[in-house]
Amino acid sequence: MAAGSGEAQTTTPASDEQVLERFGYRQELKRSLGYFSAFALSFSVISVTTGLFANYGSGLQIGGPAFIWTWLIVGAGQFLVALVFAQLARQIPLSGYAYQWTRQLAGERLAWWAGWIMIVQFIAGMSGVCYAMANYLVPYLGLAQTNRNVVLTTVAILFTISLINHFGIRLASVVNDFSVVAEILGTVSIGLLLLAVALIRKTHPVSFLFSHPAQPSGLAYLPAFASSALMSAWTIGGFEAAANVAEETHMPQQRVPMAIILSELASVFLGFPVLIGFTLAIPSLAIASTHSTPLLYIMEHYFPPYVTDAAMLLVFVSIFACALANVTTLTRMVWAMARDGQLPASSWLARISVHKVPANAIWTVALIAAAFTSWAKVEVVITGICTLTMYIVYGIVVAAALWAASRKSKTENRAHPAGDLAPVSEPSAGPGTLQVSRTLCFAALVWILFLLAVISLPRSAWVNSIASAAAMGVGACWYFWGRPKKAADAGGARPGHDSRS
Repeated sequence: MAAGSGEAQTTTPASDEQVLERFGYRQELKRSLGYFSAFALSFSVISVTTGLFANYGSGLQIGGPAFIWTWLIVGAGQFLVALVFAQLARQIPLSGYAYQWTRQLAGERLAWWAGWIMIVQFIAGMSGVCYAMANYLVPYLGLAQTNRNVVLTTVAILFTISLINHFGIRLASVVNDFSVVAEILGTVSIGLLLLAVALIRKTHPVSFLFSHPAQPSGLAYLPAFASSALMSAWTIGGFEAAANVAEETHMPQQRVPMAIILSELASVFLGFPVLIGFTLAIPSLAIASTHSTPLLYIMEHYFPPYVTDAAMLLVFVSIFACALANVTTLTRMVWAMARDGQLPASSWLARISVHKVPANAIWTVALIAAAFTSWAKVEVVITGICTLTMYIVYGIVVAAALWAASRKSKTENRAHPAGDLAPVSEPSAGPGTLQVSRTLCFAALVWILFLLAVISLPRSAWVNSIASAAAMGVGACWYFWGRPKKAADAGGARPGHDSRS
C-alpha cells in the first residue's frame, strides 16, 4: 500500500503537525496515506463504476443514447471546480474540507452551513452507493429482487463498510487501493471489450450515439438532454474527497491537490470510452431503456455466464470500495465539525478511538444512512438528493473563494495592480494567506449555478428539492436554537481562529 511505502515517509510528521498547529489544531488522527492512497480515495468516491451501474438506465430512458455526451460536458465543468478545490487544498490542509475551507474564506456562519449540507450530501450519497450495489448483488446471489431484500442488503453493506472503517484508515485505504485496480480490470476492460465487439459486429452505426428516438428532435430535445445529465453530474463529483483525509496524509499540501486533479481527469477519460462501449453494444434499446439492470443485460447478451459473473465480482469490489470511501469522507467531516463544538453531541462525536479514527461518528452516520435508505427506497431519489446538495456545497465553497479573492484584491490592488490571483505572502503558511484565482472561481461558479438549475428545476426533481429543504430545516433548528452560545458567537471570529477554546 502507498501508505507503507518509502515515498510516504519523505517528510517528518512534525512538519505536517506544525502546519496543523498554525490553524489552531493538534494532530489526533494517524498520518499514514501517501500519493496513491490519497488518489485512490478520491477515485473511489467518484467511482465511474458506481455511477454507471446506478444511473445508466435512467439516463438512457430520459435522453436516449445521445445522453452519453453529457459526460464530457459535465467533466469539463467539473474540471473548473477541481482546479479551485486544488488551490484551496494546497493552502488549507485540514480534514472537513467544506467546513474548514469556507471557515477560512468567509467565517464560521457560512462554514457551518457548508459542513451541514455536505453531511446531508454524503449520507444520501453513501446510501445511494450501497443501494446501487444491493440492486445488482441481490439477483447475483440468487435472491428475489424485492424492495425488502434490496433495503436489507443495503443495510448489511452499510454495517460492513462501517466495521472496516472502525478498524482504522490503513485497512480502509488498502481496500481503496485495490479497488482502483478492480475498477480498471472490471468496468473499463469490459467496456472497451464491448466497444470492440460492437464495432466488429456493427451492432449500431456511430450515429446511434447521437440518437434519441423516444424524444423530439432539434432544440425541443434540450430539456430531456439536460435532465439526463443526472448520471454524469452525480458520478463526476467527490474528487475532493482526499481533502477530507488531509490530516491523515503525509505532505497533504502537495498530495491532496494532485489527487483532486488526477482523480477527476482519470474518471472522465476512462469513463467515456466505457460509456461508448456499453451504448454501442446495446442489443435492444427498448429493453435496455426499461431494464432494471441494463448494463448487466448488455453483458449477459454477449458473454457467457462465467465471464459476466467474474466481471460483476470486480464491479462489486469497486462499488463496495466507493461506499467504504464515502464513510471515510463523511465521518471526517462530522468529526471536524464536532471538534469545534458545531454539532449535537459534539464531544461524543469528536472522540478518537484506539484505532485513531472517529468511531462514534462512523456508527452514527451508518445508522442515519440506514434509516434514510429505508425511507427513500428509490435509487433516483437518493442520487437526486445527493447530487443537488453536492452542488449546493460546491457553490458555497466556490462563492466564498470568489468573495475572499475579490475582497483581498480590493484592499491590495494598489500594491499588486495586475494580478488575477489575490496576492499573498506565503501560500500554505496558515490562516490569512489564501490565494485563489478570481477568474477561475467565477467560471466555476457560473458552471455550478447552471448545473443546479438543470438538476433542480424539472418537476420530476422537486421531491429532491423538498427533501433537501427538509434536511436544511432540521439543520436550521439546531443552528438557531440548539448550538451552544459560544459556538454561535464564534461566527464573528477571524477565519482560522480555533473555536474549541
